[in-house]
Amino acid sequence: MKKQFLIAGFLTIALGALALTSCNNTPSEKKDAANEAMQEAKEKAAEAKEDMKDASQAAMAAMRAERDSVAMKIDKAADDLDAEIAKIDSKMAKASAKEKARWEERRKRLAAERDELRADMQKVNEDMKDGWADFKNSIAMKLDKVSEDLKSDK
Repeated sequence: MKKQFLIAGFLTIALGALALTSCNNTPSEKKDAANEAMQEAKEKAAEAKEDMKDASQAAMAAMRAERDSVAMKIDKAADDLDAEIAKIDSKMAKASAKEKARWEERRKRLAAERDELRADMQKVNEDMKDGWADFKNSIAMKLDKVSEDLKSDK
C-alpha cells in the first residue's frame, strides 16, 4: 500500500509540473500565436474577397445572358411583325375599299407594336440595374400580346 501512495504522489507531482509548465507561454510564443492568427485572418479575408469577386462575375454573366435572351425574343417578335405587315401590304393591294380600311387598321396597330418593341430594345442595351424585373415582365406581356395579335386575323 505504501508503494501505491508513493506512485500516486509521484504521478501527482509529475502531472502538476507538466500542467504548470504548459500553461506558461512566453511572450515570444504569444507573439507567434498572434502573428499566426493574424495571418490566418488575412488569408480568410483574401478568400472571401475572391469568392465575392467570383459571385459578382457570375451574377453579371447571368444578367448578360438574360438580357441577350430578352433581346433575341424582342428581335424575333419585331421580325414577325415586319413579316405580317408585309403580308398585309400585299393583301391591301388586292383588297376592296372596305377590306383596305380593315387591313390598314391592323397594319397601324402592328406597326405601333413593332415600334414600341424597337424602343424597348434600346432600353435593353442600356445599363438597367434598377427596375430590370419590372421591365422584363413588361416585355413578356408585350410579347404575349404581339403573339396573340399575330395569331388573330382582325
